[in-house]
Amino acid sequence: MPKIIQRIRQDEGGCFPLFRLLPNLVTLTSLCIALTAILASTRGNFVQASAFLLLAGFMDGVDGRLARFFNSSSDFGAQLDSLVDFVNFGVAPGFVIYAWVNSYEDFRGLSWALVLFFAVCGAIRLARFNVDLTREAPNPTLEKYFFKGIPAPVGAAMAMLPMVLFYEFGVGFYSNPILVINYVGALAVLMASRIPTISIKKIPIRNEYAYLTLLILGSFIIGLIVKPWIALAALGVIYGLSIPVTIFLYVKIELSAKNKGRNANH
Repeated sequence: MPKIIQRIRQDEGGCFPLFRLLPNLVTLTSLCIALTAILASTRGNFVQASAFLLLAGFMDGVDGRLARFFNSSSDFGAQLDSLVDFVNFGVAPGFVIYAWVNSYEDFRGLSWALVLFFAVCGAIRLARFNVDLTREAPNPTLEKYFFKGIPAPVGAAMAMLPMVLFYEFGVGFYSNPILVINYVGALAVLMASRIPTISIKKIPIRNEYAYLTLLILGSFIIGLIVKPWIALAALGVIYGLSIPVTIFLYVKIELSAKNKGRNANH
């Protein structure tokens, strides 16, 4: 075997294969995309700004998987990802909403306060998430299937919902500046809160529902191709409506676990 290949495979001599940098490169690329979304919003290109933020969110979901696939997870990568997440999902969405609201009506005072509030709540959400990673979960089942508060990427995507509806359907109640400011403010509170929300990627699917699940996911993909903004808006609405159901399931599972613990002690 050639020495160069041997060194790449075995990481000898303090060297490492170039592909191990790929996850961090994806993370930094998502940062650049989110910052470009801010630039697009200052130029009035709000649909483009929304698309950039969604792309940044997609790349946020890819970098961690690439790190695990290439076995290149590191403390540096984890810290970089957290810092980039704050900009992508805590800062950029607020700026885009700020530019949109003030593009047709002057609400600079309230909308700037919203930018600050959204960023603060995003920082709290991400800091608490990082701390929770270092702690032993008191109830592994709950930690596995539920988040505490709305995840930052989901909060950022849902913050774009009024703007997406506006550019898809025109002026409506969803484009009222006061309503938008209150809606995005409520999302910020939900991000920083401890309200349980479902971890979609960990939902167990029973075998008999496999085909139905494929049908639903296939329909959503078709919707993304044909009417992407409507499909994403519908997903956001469904997620929002699922929160009360999620709280009910969380409380039910938590009470069941407590009852089992009491019975085991008797």
